[in-house]
Amino acid sequence: MSAASPLATALEEAGRTIAEATHRYLDPHRAPGPATACAETWQLIHLLGALGELATALAPQVGAYPRRHLLHAHDGADPTRHLAHACRDLTTLRRALDEARHAAQNVYTALSHLNTLASLDDRGTGPGC
Repeated sequence: MSAASPLATALEEAGRTIAEATHRYLDPHRAPGPATACAETWQLIHLLGALGELATALAPQVGAYPRRHLLHAHDGADPTRHLAHACRDLTTLRRALDEARHAAQNVYTALSHLNTLASLDDRGTGPGC
């Protein structure tokens, strides 16, 4: 068994950390105020961009597998059929991440127009981003 790549380790850790942090949004008393949500959306924009770059970088690597590896598909199908699906889906993934990044930019823009005049639940939130 080989050790996980640095990228796989980073993705696993990021996924776990994001899942844990997301749980605070489920409790309205622990959810962030507008300024914090705006700043977090800014980080989300960058994360989605990085994931899109990863999908873009993976596509040619996956497409080059037949030139670098002797492949066999466990279902008996031609391995290039699976590679074609993977490459096509990586392109779809990149487009979806671009759309998600654009939506996150719109959220950021909307939240950046907000200012908290007073906290109604004593969380002490401040102005928007």
